[in-house]
Amino acid sequence: MPFHRKKPFSAKKKKAQLQSKRATKREQHSENDVDWNSPEDQPIVASAKPAFKLQQSVAGDGRNKLTSQFDKLSRVEIEANKRRSMQPLKRLDPREGLIMSFDQAYSADVDIPVRPEWEYGESKEQLEERELEYFNGWLERLQESKDESAVSLYEKNLEVWRQLWRVVEISDIMLLIVDIRHPVLHFPPSLYRYITETTGKPLVVVLNKIDLVAETTVQAWMHYFKQKFPSVVLTRFRCFKDQALVDDTKLADMKMRKSRPRKRTHDARLVGDLFAACRSVCEKSKLDLVDWNELIARYTDDAEEEDEDEDEDKDEQDGSSDEEESDVEEMENTGHGERVNSKYVTLGLVGHPNVGKSTIINSIMQRTVVSTSRTPGHTKHFQTIHVTPTLRLCDCPGLVFPCVVERPMQVLAGLYNIAQVQEPYTSVMYLAERVPVERILTLQPPVDNPDLLQGIDYKWSAWSICEAFAYERGFYTSKGARPDVYRAALHILRWVLDGRILLSFKPPNFFDSLEYLRAAAKEEEQQSRGQESKDSSTHEASSDDEDSPQPVAQQSMFALLGEESC
Repeated sequence: MPFHRKKPFSAKKKKAQLQSKRATKREQHSENDVDWNSPEDQPIVASAKPAFKLQQSVAGDGRNKLTSQFDKLSRVEIEANKRRSMQPLKRLDPREGLIMSFDQAYSADVDIPVRPEWEYGESKEQLEERELEYFNGWLERLQESKDESAVSLYEKNLEVWRQLWRVVEISDIMLLIVDIRHPVLHFPPSLYRYITETTGKPLVVVLNKIDLVAETTVQAWMHYFKQKFPSVVLTRFRCFKDQALVDDTKLADMKMRKSRPRKRTHDARLVGDLFAACRSVCEKSKLDLVDWNELIARYTDDAEEEDEDEDEDKDEQDGSSDEEESDVEEMENTGHGERVNSKYVTLGLVGHPNVGKSTIINSIMQRTVVSTSRTPGHTKHFQTIHVTPTLRLCDCPGLVFPCVVERPMQVLAGLYNIAQVQEPYTSVMYLAERVPVERILTLQPPVDNPDLLQGIDYKWSAWSICEAFAYERGFYTSKGARPDVYRAALHILRWVLDGRILLSFKPPNFFDSLEYLRAAAKEEEQQSRGQESKDSSTHEASSDDEDSPQPVAQQSMFALLGEESC
């Protein structure tokens, strides 16, 4: 075989090749009227796939088998949203923008897929084929009943839904974990009906992350859930020992939340309340399997230090073992929805991504037994952890349930991987319309703005907020040294997810409720008392020396910021 020497490929030819590729792309997308030469465009490929795609049978144990699947925005939609984010913000009143109800988040014809009935005589292949056929029918029905833009992001991978079905089947008590900042979004009524009516399992709703909001918000949401679902059992939980907010509607408290320390320790003081709620709904036949009184006492403040050494000795016995995993696999392959393991009391934890399911397990165990991440879909497969020899926890991977809220709201709630957000500016605009982001971040408008030169108040936009934040944090592009607006927008979204920028929704009539009015009146009374004491001391000082300058009365931090009580 003759040897052919490689011809040199000069930089001039490489440049011509790249120009040819760009010209081909411009011809293909000329009908969309998109400027591909814009240096600010992100390298996102347009999605040519239809809005609806049937599931195919998945074979093997590939790495992408349990990867969440969502619809992607087209290139035209991305450009349109980017231009819209450059428009001045339309601020919403808190009574309008921070109120969320079940009617706003969910529709009656939007449900979740449930596992079809099956018999023991069926083979695994037959069952999986029927599940696939049912799931594709559910996708078609959901897509036909609702408009494409009406239904937000939701899980379209059958394998992820199968994880939920398995956890519900093997669990005795279901724990639905919700984020207290937007609990309605994390409480699908269709999931509630599936657990309580279809399977007949008791349900405990855990209001997690209560350290991120004020006590009035927690009380208001508990009252709202009791009104909507009287039979539901509610309990509150906090995973870290952070200082609670006095009022999560005040700018001063929001600014203090921005500087929250990164290193935090697990808080197990509310684990006893969680187990007490589980004991109240546990079946009588299994109530004696667990020493609930001893378990609850282990996490009280009085017994925490005494049991510290004992818990360290039990750490090796509390972890998951191969034997228990084999029990789970046996139940997964041959179990039925009405049969659970009689040796254990199993608590199944379900919910959306980033609501704190794995972190609650680590707080219960008082050590890291389950890896956690703010990236949605970090937990790929359900896993069991033993608290006692007869009590175990079953952690279900987080999945996104179908709803009718706006897509930016789902991004801000952490249901979608922020690193994979194609266009984050709409989410920043959704946030800035409800929360004064530029004041929380203490951003300054551009000095050379013509409005400021003429004495006109600067009108912020989502794009300008990201641009100013990029200047402050030093985010610049590698080419051109321009402010990296895309990176700044993702950074703001991560701060919202971590709670450093608080976006907390309230139940209907919250701002007119008695709890909120009492809290506002109490704050006004404290401010007035402080003002009177300062005035009295000023008057005494002036009587001693009338020629001395009058001291200025010290104002509260709320008054300094111009945030008076409602």
